[in-house]
Amino acid sequence: MAKKRYVTAKFAAKEDCVAEMIRLLEKLASKTRSEKGCLDYGYYQASDNPTVFTSTEIWESPEAEAAHWDTKHLKDALAQLPDLMDGDAEVTKYHKIA
Repeated sequence: MAKKRYVTAKFAAKEDCVAEMIRLLEKLASKTRSEKGCLDYGYYQASDNPTVFTSTEIWESPEAEAAHWDTKHLKDALAQLPDLMDGDAEVTKYHKIA
């Protein structure tokens, strides 16, 4: 049985791009949640700094998460992100141990 894949990403938006970033993330999350193998997918905005965001994802398997990277909606979002982001995203992939 394949292990679930857990993914987090932390990133920041440019101060003048926060509203546009939120619109992009809302659209991406809506489309991603309907993907096969997606168990949970969400974005969160820091309460003390509105430019900071974190995502959490749970996939039924590493293969399901890998397939996500080949979707049109993710590729479209990734093409727009460099103009909105302040720096690079820190993405970490996990598997549950306990």
